[in-house]
Amino acid sequence: MEQLPSIIPWLEDHLSEYLDRLASLVNVDCGTSNKPGVDHAGHIFRGYLQEAGFALTEYPLEQYGDCCLASLRGDGSARILLIGHLDTVFPVGTAAARPLRSDQQHLLGPGVCDMKAGLLTGLYALRALQQVNFTDFAQIDFFLNTDEEIDSPASRSLYLPTAVQADVALVLESARMNGDIVSARKGGGNYRIQVHGRQAHAGVEIEKGANAILELTHCIQEISALNGWRPGTTVNVGLAGGGIRPNVVPDDAWAEIDVRFVTVADGLALDQSIRQIASQTHIAGTRTEVVGGIGKNPMEKTAASTYLVELVQGVAKQIGLRFSDVQTGGTSDGNYISGAGIPTLDGLGPIGGLDHSPYEYIEEKSIVSRTALLAGLISELAVHRDQIMKLKPQSPQ
Repeated sequence: MEQLPSIIPWLEDHLSEYLDRLASLVNVDCGTSNKPGVDHAGHIFRGYLQEAGFALTEYPLEQYGDCCLASLRGDGSARILLIGHLDTVFPVGTAAARPLRSDQQHLLGPGVCDMKAGLLTGLYALRALQQVNFTDFAQIDFFLNTDEEIDSPASRSLYLPTAVQADVALVLESARMNGDIVSARKGGGNYRIQVHGRQAHAGVEIEKGANAILELTHCIQEISALNGWRPGTTVNVGLAGGGIRPNVVPDDAWAEIDVRFVTVADGLALDQSIRQIASQTHIAGTRTEVVGGIGKNPMEKTAASTYLVELVQGVAKQIGLRFSDVQTGGTSDGNYISGAGIPTLDGLGPIGGLDHSPYEYIEEKSIVSRTALLAGLISELAVHRDQIMKLKPQSPQ
């Protein structure tokens, strides 16, 4: 991108403003269930978008924070979607207890990495492009999600109609701790295994009972054996319970299971295996049911996303950055958008890590370079839109 040499000084000149705005977002409690807090952060960010000339479309929600779609029109042909979320995992009081702070190298605070800095990086990349009069795009949309941390139950149906109109989607989650971007994400699912048995007095008539917990243990062991069954497949029994007293044969037992997988085919096969295991009875008189299933298909690396990686690495060389692209076990809105057949790249925020913990951070020195990287990538996407369209999947995964 020819304008990169002038974009970087502009970003450096506006770094203090970026940091002030980062504090204004991080220092607001934004747990997903805290609608007033998420709405307050959203109000702040909408102001920044309006100052930059975006047209805003509001999506009021009753239970969660209000979503927003911000749009810029250009005079080119490419349609590009940027997406990020306002919500965090932290309870009310966290922001006051540990507001944004610096340890000279890192900026720490609730949601600083996941993903307030990513939102600002998207904003400042677009503002930097405005400074060099870049308009070689048909439309750039910027969607603010408010319930991503709980799998986007309300916002997903709001952003997908826009996503399917896009040529490319860029997810503003942070870069990995070593600087890598994300070109693929595992799919995921949640299951509840519910076993029904028959109660009896454990000391007097144990033979009349049907022990639901004992049946569950058989099921858990066989399902757990699927861990690593195919490359990248993980199966974790995270919660379990059952029974009422030691002297009562339990007629109820349950377990909750998280699964992750690399391909759509792996997810389908894993789901079938779990249901097959649960259908087998080891303890007479028990019955097992499966609730739940696959929630997110994987964001698989495609020919189109491989090309996006080549484009972003080309920009990286111009500004002295080196990194790889990786697959991660965590999921994001990129899973849903990629599943709709849209070439998607993730991990385009600043470098950071330790999300969802008191030590969550971003590297301050990465802000300018990663924002310039995103600006350069958007420019390259516009230039190479026709090639991307040739590689774009013809149907959803």
